[in-house]
Amino acid sequence: MQLAGLALLAFVVWFGFEERTETTISAFDSHAFVMVMGGSLAAVLVSSSAQTAFRTLSALREIVPGLGTLAPATRALEAQRSELVALWLDGKRSQAVELAERSEFEAIARLLDLVLSRAPAPAITNAFMQLRHAEMTRWQPAVSNWELLAKLAPSMGMVGTITGMIQLFRNLTEDTNMGSAISLALLATLYGVAFGAGVAGPIGHFLRGLLDERVAALDRCEQSVSELIARVGRAEG
Repeated sequence: MQLAGLALLAFVVWFGFEERTETTISAFDSHAFVMVMGGSLAAVLVSSSAQTAFRTLSALREIVPGLGTLAPATRALEAQRSELVALWLDGKRSQAVELAERSEFEAIARLLDLVLSRAPAPAITNAFMQLRHAEMTRWQPAVSNWELLAKLAPSMGMVGTITGMIQLFRNLTEDTNMGSAISLALLATLYGVAFGAGVAGPIGHFLRGLLDERVAALDRCEQSVSELIARVGRAEG
């Protein structure tokens, strides 16, 4: 991925110096758009493995209603945790076991196993630390890439601005294509700032919130284990 990212970055810089047909300033400039988006994609590729790059792009579905998986799964995990705790406290142990057995969440199965074995506090902490680490390993790189794009997109815009200024100085003596050079210089910065602050930044913040909710749900599962074991101990005492 790193070589692909460097190659794409080289292409973006080369593309910025290519001759252009536009002669006026308009709201859309294809060169500026390609440089900002291509440069941003290059930054992701350079800093990521193939899997992380794929997850960074696939994380976009989390912002589309009905397509996201992280938020619905977190809500389902929380609902199953609450139901299992309620069943256990009501003395419906067999139903709690059935719920854990058919659950698709490892955290729910681990919760019940720890309660049944009356695991000590260090074992409980270690078990849920592993679960949190698994979630962070899966989602954190993608979240970090979107947060990185929020910071780097304006820099990619500056690359377009610099190439546009170079073209402008080059065309001063020829008095040709000055409008296209000004367009690239101005719009590249605009696109970079708009993409970083208006798109990548909010997406990164949104994904960070979803990941925090998942980790908090696992924290509540860990707390439920400790509480249920303590209740069993008091009841037997």
